[in-house]
Amino acid sequence: MSASSKIKSISELSDVLDSEQKNGKQVVLCHGVFDLVHPGHVLHFKAARNFGDFLIVTVTPDRYVHKGPGRPAFNERLRMEAIAALECVDYVALNEWPTAVETIHRLRPQVYVKGSDYADPASDLTGKIVDEENAIRAVGGEIRFTAEEVFSSSALINRFFHSYPPETHNYLAKFRETHSADQVIGRLKELADVRVLVVGEAILDQYCYCIPLAKSPKEFIIATKFSSEENFAGGSVAVANHVAGYCDQVTLVTCLGADDRHFDFFRSILRPNIQLRAVRTNERPTIIKRRFVEPTFLTKMFEIQYLDDTPLSGRPENELVSVLERQLLEHDLVIVADFGHGQLTDRLRGMLGSSGKFLAVNTQTNSANLGFNPITKYERAGYVCIHEGELRLALHTQFGDLYDIAARLRQKLSARGFMVTRGPHGSVLFSDNGEVHEAPALSVKVIDRVGAGDAFFAVTSPCVYKGYDADLVGLVGNCVGALAVETVCNRAPVDSTMLYKFISHLLR
Repeated sequence: MSASSKIKSISELSDVLDSEQKNGKQVVLCHGVFDLVHPGHVLHFKAARNFGDFLIVTVTPDRYVHKGPGRPAFNERLRMEAIAALECVDYVALNEWPTAVETIHRLRPQVYVKGSDYADPASDLTGKIVDEENAIRAVGGEIRFTAEEVFSSSALINRFFHSYPPETHNYLAKFRETHSADQVIGRLKELADVRVLVVGEAILDQYCYCIPLAKSPKEFIIATKFSSEENFAGGSVAVANHVAGYCDQVTLVTCLGADDRHFDFFRSILRPNIQLRAVRTNERPTIIKRRFVEPTFLTKMFEIQYLDDTPLSGRPENELVSVLERQLLEHDLVIVADFGHGQLTDRLRGMLGSSGKFLAVNTQTNSANLGFNPITKYERAGYVCIHEGELRLALHTQFGDLYDIAARLRQKLSARGFMVTRGPHGSVLFSDNGEVHEAPALSVKVIDRVGAGDAFFAVTSPCVYKGYDADLVGLVGNCVGALAVETVCNRAPVDSTMLYKFISHLLR
């Protein structure tokens, strides 16, 4: 049988295997990404073939591979072709789901085979091996583990096929000398007990996907054709969702308009371990940023903002003060996402700064506040995370040495950690012990930059609160940023499993 004829769809395989199993044949299934088929995979497949009469290998589709930016290194077709060329493999199929659970139910193999590195369910970062084991038992089969020599596709790709420039490759090699993936992941898991209070503007990000047509012959405008639209939870809601993937107890304090649809949307999108404490008001709308986007390349053409960015006052401000007075007593870390749209008044900033709690602050300059929202509005902060452009704007210094400017502002705010994000140039963290750590950007593919800074800020804040080393914080932040830019807006938070897998494969 030729290699190409071995490649089938799941439905085609189901028919083939049903006939063979009726004739008493034993079917064995292996499943995985198999990004760069190496000798360890060959040994694994040969050992698995000995458990039955037919060996089926299903391959994870490109869209479900979450091993970090630039992965898979080889697309699904190449991976299937390489496996199909092996004599010990009878059939290959592209899996249609994120895990093998549904495939097991469809194909009903007698034996499901994994490598020895999956024998201990506790070491599986995804937690899916237990689900797959339950699935194979449900169809009357068993799970078996091979004991062949283990190699790592990620380690080989990192060494020989890495997609990063030499300086980034050298940075990672040096980082591996002092930190293992298990150590970094272990520190991230220690964040679970941090009680986090997130304060800031909730933003409803809307993407109106539309296809450009041409200039109207009678008007000086470009006409577009509506395609679809999508709503995302942005601003402080996105920050809360990101941090709640690592910290078990999170409370979000924000101000929303009177429209119940917006409140219900935010409530539905929040992770279950987030308590929402929203002050509702008729005096101003929920902040909405509606972007008109060309869907193929996600090119943003135009934006409409629905907001009242005058400083909050009266009853809503008093209610926020009252809510914060109670919540500050129950939390360890306060994360402030200040977008300069009026919710964080001088009174509230002063209250947060004098609370005695560890304060992590990010202030953003955007088209609505025109630079009137500098970090210098805060008198004190334990951790500041700010883009380089916003840093320079805050001190009215367009040019000059970045290190000197950041050191001046860090000292002014008495910040334990002062992070400067630099987009494609990575990040720089200034610590209170005088240590300065530069980390290169780890993104390979950029789909959408909206929300990436919020993700970076959210996950690094509890790390700085815990006093983690600067090099670890820098790596974690840039990993989060790299994952975030591969997601459209805030379609999904950078959850812990995704980050752990990225770190695990990056540091092999």
